[in-house]
Amino acid sequence: SANQPINSAPSTDGIGIYFGSNDGRIYAMSKDSDVSLWNSPGYYQTIGSFDLTAIAVLSGNLYALPGHDEKKLFLMRASDGLQINVSQVFAQSGEAEVSSPIVADDIVYFGMGSSPHTLYALNGASLSSVWASSPTLGNNSTLGRIASPSMANEIMYAGTADGRLIAVSSSGVFAMSDINISTSSYTSPAISNGMVFIGTLGGKIIAYKADKIASISSPVKNEILNGTATIKGYITNSNLTSYTLEYGEGENPSSWELLISSAILTAKENDILSYWNTDVLANGIYTLKLTVIETPASSTDNTAEVVIRVNHPPLPATNLLAADVPADNGNKIQLNWTLSPTSGLSSYRIYRGQSSNFSFLISVSSSATTYIDSTAVTGSTYTYMLRSFDGYMESVNSNSVDAYSINNDPSSDNTAPSDVTDLSATQSANAGKVLLSWTAPGNDGNIGTASHYIIRYSSISADLNDFDSASLWKSTRAVTGESGTPETENVEDLFGGVTYYFAIKTSDFLPLLSGVSNVATSWATIDYIAPAPPSSFTVTDTAGDHGDNLNLNWELSVDDGARANDVYGYKIYRGLVSSGYVSSAPFTTVAKGIKKYKDTSATTNIKFFYAVAAFDSSNNSVYSQEKSAISADNWRYFDASNGGSVRLDDGAQVIIGENSVSQNDNLMVTRIEEEFYADHPELQVQSENNNPTSIIYEIKFENSNTKLTKKANLIFPYTASEIAGMNEENLRIYTYSGGRWMMLNASQVLSEQKKVSAETSHFSLFRVMEYIPSGVLMSANSVYSYPNPARGDDVTFKFYLADKAYVKIEVYNVAGEKVIKLEKANCPAGIASEIVWHIKNIASGVYIYRVEARSASGSKVITKRLAIIH
Repeated sequence: SANQPINSAPSTDGIGIYFGSNDGRIYAMSKDSDVSLWNSPGYYQTIGSFDLTAIAVLSGNLYALPGHDEKKLFLMRASDGLQINVSQVFAQSGEAEVSSPIVADDIVYFGMGSSPHTLYALNGASLSSVWASSPTLGNNSTLGRIASPSMANEIMYAGTADGRLIAVSSSGVFAMSDINISTSSYTSPAISNGMVFIGTLGGKIIAYKADKIASISSPVKNEILNGTATIKGYITNSNLTSYTLEYGEGENPSSWELLISSAILTAKENDILSYWNTDVLANGIYTLKLTVIETPASSTDNTAEVVIRVNHPPLPATNLLAADVPADNGNKIQLNWTLSPTSGLSSYRIYRGQSSNFSFLISVSSSATTYIDSTAVTGSTYTYMLRSFDGYMESVNSNSVDAYSINNDPSSDNTAPSDVTDLSATQSANAGKVLLSWTAPGNDGNIGTASHYIIRYSSISADLNDFDSASLWKSTRAVTGESGTPETENVEDLFGGVTYYFAIKTSDFLPLLSGVSNVATSWATIDYIAPAPPSSFTVTDTAGDHGDNLNLNWELSVDDGARANDVYGYKIYRGLVSSGYVSSAPFTTVAKGIKKYKDTSATTNIKFFYAVAAFDSSNNSVYSQEKSAISADNWRYFDASNGGSVRLDDGAQVIIGENSVSQNDNLMVTRIEEEFYADHPELQVQSENNNPTSIIYEIKFENSNTKLTKKANLIFPYTASEIAGMNEENLRIYTYSGGRWMMLNASQVLSEQKKVSAETSHFSLFRVMEYIPSGVLMSANSVYSYPNPARGDDVTFKFYLADKAYVKIEVYNVAGEKVIKLEKANCPAGIASEIVWHIKNIASGVYIYRVEARSASGSKVITKRLAIIH
């Protein structure tokens, strides 16, 4: 900061900011910070006072005209403040009143003095006068101010104290007659595209337009160009014939390159004059010149120039990497990259952000390939990218990378997160909820990002004096942002109308815990509408147990997970008499989303009544339908030596003969609901030869080591509706064995009793199915006699038929004589049938038997031999 007021307008060359103060000092500051560009003391001292006078800067040089007691012009080096030259002292009486200097074509123009006010032109290097005589602009007023001139196309314009607008050429000659503006003017005229604007002491802005205009409106002075630039301008001239655009290197080119020469007959108002491809040009300063050609030729200067910079963006650095600095105490991330192939860079600019919102972090040397960010707070993830900078333009972004700092020595972390001090609690918009709000602390005090929160609550304020004894809402609620981030949490499943107290602890990653936050209090909104009750309520005995168990099942309330979505759980009521429930005293409760319960205390052979109700935050509830059931011991004891039978209420029966089981045991016979198979796809029937019914039984011993030693008889009932569309006489009993369903060969239909019976050598799952005939009626492999050779009184012919058939057996001796004819009608399909031949009085020998089967689907004959030996 300066010791005196700064009225001087600042100037810049794109690198520094330059200005003077009222104590005569000249300052130079970096445009990117408040750091001085010059060594201590950081300023250049004169004996003048700059007041409103600005400093001119061009090509690395400063031109300063302090005025007052300092009656000379200073030439200084902008980079370090070194004085290069100083002009002669201008003879002035009293304090020197000065204007801001103008520099053009290495000539410095300025006004000085009050009686008279004189316009000077000095050589930009030697600071010697370039005019033989200097024009005067009249006397100044008693205000002690003179207007600073403005310049365009070698013409300077200035206002005077006696109310004139004057124009002076760069050679010191008045370029036109003075214009009367009525009152004094102390402002610098604004010049743009053939227009001159000037403010007066009379409170007016007056604009004048030149008869002849040659102006480049785009690009503007010192603009940076790359790629193809559009050149625009203003051209006005009554004798207009054509114009040319040229460019040259530097601010004062020694030679020019033609860009375009174009005939033109009409004026242009900020129109496109040409396009300029700058891709072929090297980075640097260029001057663009417009020349307007008229016929007949004029002695006036019909040109306009603008100084610009061509600057192509540098290429970015590549292969940017970011990683935690190993073996440290955290708060550091190291960046590494490969240098940009662009030469002449001034620096690399590092940008850092979170969630890709980047901000400038630091500039590092153009030769640097690594940087350690020592402000990367432990536990926070940061995103980085680089841009190459050549002093004028940045490159496009490098690749971006993420990293987070780790404390590799957790034992060094002895700073816990700060306590939350602004916890607040308010009623949530939804019933049974309270909204908590607070500001996130840091990982270490109020720095960084912590790990998680522990949130507890109670309806008794004193409970939070011992934080760990209060009800836990969440033990690992994740922190969502670094220190200062607003946090909110909806605490749910509270009871409406009840006042609750809340507190929080914050944990870091070690974990170190903060202290308990302030205690916040609120009560949850009351819900006056009860949720819908559960539906499809059932109570059933538990299969396969010894009693004391009843199964309760229901469908969820429509407000559980949908609609109002306000169910907290389900109250289960139980009683020994119908409707004998007290709403405030349920038998038990279960959580929302649960739709079954097993009552393990339902005493065997006692009838219990049940109802279920869904409840919400206000304990509102409505009973379901009432159901009742009796728990039974589903196992039946039998003595192996005596045998026995089990008969169900539906008529199903299992008969076990004496000494038919390996040991005494308990037996259970259960009718299985068909829905059971939905959860057991491996039990599905997938054969085209049978059509399953819904009649399914499971028969099992309690002890898995108990086995049948002789066949047991099964009798299963059926109803007309259960076999609708089936052929009754083809009903069979199948057993599940070895991963597939197999028909029991001894199946037979007791049609008058509406039952199917069969014998089995093992207990398993059994199912009544319709056998569907298919294949050949009878095959050689399915026909045989036993015993063969036959001894004793009888021989049995056994055969298997694919369809119901009449069977005839004819037996012949070796002489071809018929010995006997046997026959049997209506032999069943799908199972084995037998015909017995009494051979007691038949002579020993070899016999041929012929088996003929005839059915509605066709006939078949099989011939085989047997021997009889007495």
